[in-house]
Amino acid sequence: MRIIVLTLCLAVLSSTAAAETIKLGGTGSMIPMVTDLANAYMKKHPADKVEVNQKSMGQPGGIAALNAGAIDIAMSGMRLTGEQAVLPIKAYEIAKVAGVVAVTNDVPVSNISSQQLCDIYAGKLKNWKQLGGNDSTITVLTRPESDTTKMTFRRGFACMTNLKEGPDVMSLSKSSDMFNALETKKSAIGIVDSIALSDAAGKFKALKVDGISYEQYESGKWPYGLRNHLVVRIGEKKEAVKRFLEFVKTAEAQAIIRHNKAKPVFNLQ
Repeated sequence: MRIIVLTLCLAVLSSTAAAETIKLGGTGSMIPMVTDLANAYMKKHPADKVEVNQKSMGQPGGIAALNAGAIDIAMSGMRLTGEQAVLPIKAYEIAKVAGVVAVTNDVPVSNISSQQLCDIYAGKLKNWKQLGGNDSTITVLTRPESDTTKMTFRRGFACMTNLKEGPDVMSLSKSSDMFNALETKKSAIGIVDSIALSDAAGKFKALKVDGISYEQYESGKWPYGLRNHLVVRIGEKKEAVKRFLEFVKTAEAQAIIRHNKAKPVFNLQ
């Protein structure tokens, strides 16, 4: 009996010693999906604790925090930049989400060219009448330069790469602010992802660019999208980090990703 009790005690102590906390932070648009993954993971591994920062750190902020040791996994909505790629970190792509150029429902225009899109953001085109629409001033909405949605938007359209936005462009700090603005403002254009568009349930709509729809992202024709990555330090010693990455590969995790309206993948950058 003593041997059995001692064995059980040792097992409990061993389990407790193996328990670990892992912290994640970074791209704000990934927070809901990764939180769902974390909750499902903890049900399977109750000894581990997964803390997902519910406030966006932005992609650059997440990578910087990872490199500094403040978090264990960074959430990145895009591939690592050249400067980031030389850091002692590695990125695992887990999902793809199409970016969307969205307009308010009162805008009758359904398609513009990429150059017209850039001219709108540069302040050269200021009225929807110039694009075949109604005589109404274009309300131009954007996100901060450090935001992944904005960074991938600039990468997606060549003329946006180094474009200086016009003085009337309104920068919205949160994805929820962009969502609400597209719901409530008139004659507006902005940038979201396909998850937000789906959640909007028709309260705003997608604009085609060069005749191409965001729905063609997976085929490679639509140039603008978020490639969601989990980024870890090379040589990471926390076993919980390794377990979490292994969990993300499972059918259960991929179902969670699909439920979050993203396409699951798992690739090492």
